Amino acid sequence: MFSIPRRFAGIKRFEQVLSVITKHELGFFLERSGLKKKTFFSKRKTARPVELRMMFEELGASFIKLGQLLSLRPDLIPKEYCDELSKLQDDCEPIPYHEVEHVIKSELKMPINKLFRSFEKKPIASASVGQVHVARLKNNKKVAVKVMRPGIRALMDTDIEILEYLARLFKHYVKQSLVDPEEIFEEFKRYSQDELDYMKEAHIIRLFHDNFKDDKKVKIPLVYEKLTTKRILTMEFIEGVEIREIICHPGHYQRVDKKNLSQLIVNSVMKQIFIDGLFHADPHPGNIIFNKGKIGFIDFGIVGKIDEGMKEKIGFLFISLLTKDTNGIVKAFISLNLVDDDVDADALKKDIVETLGEYYDASIEKVDMVQLFLNSLAVAKKHKIMFSRDFVLLGKALLTLQGLSIELNPEFNLVRATHPFLVKLVKQKTKPSEFIKSLTNEAKRFAEFIHGLPGESKKVYRTIEKADIALDSINTDIRGLTREIRIESWRLIMSLLVAAFVIGASLTYKTDSFMSKAFIVLAAIILIYLLFTVFRDNMRRNTLP
Repeated sequence: MFSIPRRFAGIKRFEQVLSVITKHELGFFLERSGLKKKTFFSKRKTARPVELRMMFEELGASFIKLGQLLSLRPDLIPKEYCDELSKLQDDCEPIPYHEVEHVIKSELKMPINKLFRSFEKKPIASASVGQVHVARLKNNKKVAVKVMRPGIRALMDTDIEILEYLARLFKHYVKQSLVDPEEIFEEFKRYSQDELDYMKEAHIIRLFHDNFKDDKKVKIPLVYEKLTTKRILTMEFIEGVEIREIICHPGHYQRVDKKNLSQLIVNSVMKQIFIDGLFHADPHPGNIIFNKGKIGFIDFGIVGKIDEGMKEKIGFLFISLLTKDTNGIVKAFISLNLVDDDVDADALKKDIVETLGEYYDASIEKVDMVQLFLNSLAVAKKHKIMFSRDFVLLGKALLTLQGLSIELNPEFNLVRATHPFLVKLVKQKTKPSEFIKSLTNEAKRFAEFIHGLPGESKKVYRTIEKADIALDSINTDIRGLTREIRIESWRLIMSLLVAAFVIGASLTYKTDSFMSKAFIVLAAIILIYLLFTVFRDNMRRNTLP
């Protein structure tokens, strides 16, 4: 039925993938690419969002992760697909407890009862890559232990190989401008490699923990390094209830101040973005825990990073968007290196005006950040503006944050909610202490420059000295060449005189013998002198070293 290249190690898995694609009425693409024989009844189908989600769910593991990743990237796929794929639930049947025991023993080199005081056999969460168990350390500290599924790496490696092959075929045989399948694959490959190494996630959690260690309102789990490997992640257990539960069952949590809760979440994410430069890219209700006026973040599988320069540029872009400053938006795109130098700035400005025109008569509080961000993406795609991964994750994080906050507080407005934080941030930046800190940093850089100046000056002096020597050499060569040209010119003139005297002697030979003899004598004297100088110069050249 299917034409599968024999180079694939997981041929059975490949057949399963192709069968599921055909089942969901997408066999047309397989026929176009030569993987499936053409049939009389086949028709071209456009994959609807719901069909794509169902297909990913049936294929499981890697494909669910792919769908979840794509739901965060409205720059790669249309919004309606993002919305549908965000419904993907990574819930799987848990692996048997004896397999959990085997993984822990092989990784930590000790049995469970030697490592933990107690270990609950039933997991509290079971996903495609791993599952989480509650346990207690020997000191009675409650922890969450994430254990990777046996064989999941081999399965995902096979799926990655299949997806890479399908992405190339899709791009070659199905001409369209909607998405770039190879770009999507590369993004998924990077994500998968991080997902299969708990040490990387542990490192990220430690960074977040350090950033919030002095914050009494935000909790980040502590990682227990001695009980963490590539396949096991042991971290502090955060008590509380998921924000998702508060949203889905508001009647059970009537005493929770949802307005203050949404503001607390917003402030914590703003801190991550504009102060720490490291932010949780998927702050959905299932990834945030609430307990007694505090919140805690979990699941750091996807994060974004922003350096100091990028934070300032993104801040300028957001301000330009909110104030509808089209010139500022174009400048921000250029400063972010999103636009090529040969971009038509006038055309870009015109499209920005048209696309964002609906906001021109609206107050800042009524600006819809979701639509604003999506409209900006539409303009960017039209002008082939390439957003960085972290920039898009930032936009998506803000959209997710707005959606979560509206669920908690229907009157929520992201612009209004972020205003107090931004005002505080500006005041913080303008404090004398911050000025002194900035001045100290500049002074330090200047001191380093001054300290390194003697060495650099010596290098410059040596360079100039070498240049002077070279110039002197060139000058000497030029003077020598000038002297040679002058000598040869003088010899040419004398040779012409010799020729003239010889011609004069021949013309006056019969009419004036005395004049003829005088011309001959002068010609002979000049010729002898010429021969003497030529001989003398040749002798000098031969004696030079």
